[in-house]
Formats: sequence, structure tokens, C-alpha cells
Amino acid sequence: MNEGFNQLDKRLEVLHNDVMDMRVVLKDLTTAITKLALIEERQAHAAAAQERAFRALESVEMRVAQIEKRLPEQDRTAKYVEMFLTALAVAALLYVAKHVGFM
Repeated sequence: MNEGFNQLDKRLEVLHNDVMDMRVVLKDLTTAITKLALIEERQAHAAAAQERAFRALESVEMRVAQIEKRLPEQDRTAKYVEMFLTALAVAALLYVAKHVGFM
């Protein structure tokens, strides 16, 4: 009977060691799951930030497209302004030349 108790004691000790090992593993799993949750949260924030950046980029692209559509009109306006300034400079030179006596 004493031998039966010794055998039972050994089995309980092995079972106790197994339970302790399982506790250590569960602690490690808990730590790993917590880290994984933090990584997932960071990825969600990064994805949201990336989505905002894409929307902002899309808005900028639309504005650039609008500016590029108006570019020929801007070129035409710049030519008219240049022609006006040239005509004004010629008129001023003619006026000065006439008053100085070159003409």
C-alpha cells in the first residue's frame, strides 16, 4: 500500500510540474497575444493614416489637373500682357524721342 502511495505521489508531482509548465506557456502566450494586439492596432492606425494621405493626394491631383487645364489660357494672357507692355514701352520711347527732338 505504501508503494501505491509513492506511485500516486510521483504521478501527482509529474502532473504538478506539467501544470506549472502550462502556466509558464500560458504567460508567454498572453504576452504574445498582447503584443500582437498592439501591432494590429498600430497597423490599423497606419492604414487609416495612409488612407488619409491617399485622399489628400487625390485632392492635390485634382487641383493640379484644374491648373493644367487653365495653363493655355494663362499662356495666352501672358502673351497679351507682354504685347501690351511692349506697346506701352514703344509709345513711351516715341513720346520721349518726340519731346527730345529725335523726331
